[in-house]
Amino acid sequence: MVNDAPILFRVGWLSHVIVASVVLANCDSAARQLDRPTGASPVIQTKGWKMHTDPTYGFAVEYPKGYVILKEITLPTPTQPAAVQRVRFQRKHIAAGQFADLEPPMLTIQVFPRPSGRSLRDWLNSFGLLPPGSEITAVQLPGAREGVKVALRQQLAPNEFLYFATDQYVYGLIPFGPESAKMLASFRLIVTP
Repeated sequence: MVNDAPILFRVGWLSHVIVASVVLANCDSAARQLDRPTGASPVIQTKGWKMHTDPTYGFAVEYPKGYVILKEITLPTPTQPAAVQRVRFQRKHIAAGQFADLEPPMLTIQVFPRPSGRSLRDWLNSFGLLPPGSEITAVQLPGAREGVKVALRQQLAPNEFLYFATDQYVYGLIPFGPESAKMLASFRLIVTP
């Protein structure tokens, strides 16, 4: 009977490896489907979430009830393009803490004025937002003329940035955290009267 134990152990171990492989393969497949560069976005269930709408700069986004919009004290540093609007979403318990400003927001939306006649890539290049080694993928958003996703794999998170250009503005989105994919999927441009 002692010799049977290692065989059972091996069979049990092998079955765990097979189950883990199937689970990981399914997770990888689902992740690839959610990260499609173009095409229709999957329907994301955000029932019970709040809606933030900015009619001045023409965008809306849903966010979880457990998040708050951080108050802006200063706009981004002068080395970046000058933003005319910035909205940052953070978990309530982190925002209430002493070090809230040191934690990266779960989602940041920045709005920049767009000079006419320049492509989105030219505009991003002029501010150093397309560094060497970055992965650049075309993305689409209804109402946007152009869109790109910039991934900086050598950088710690947040290391993915989405940019969408309209005739007036460039929208920069920086996702971070577990709900950011759903928040990104809910982001839309709105037409204001």
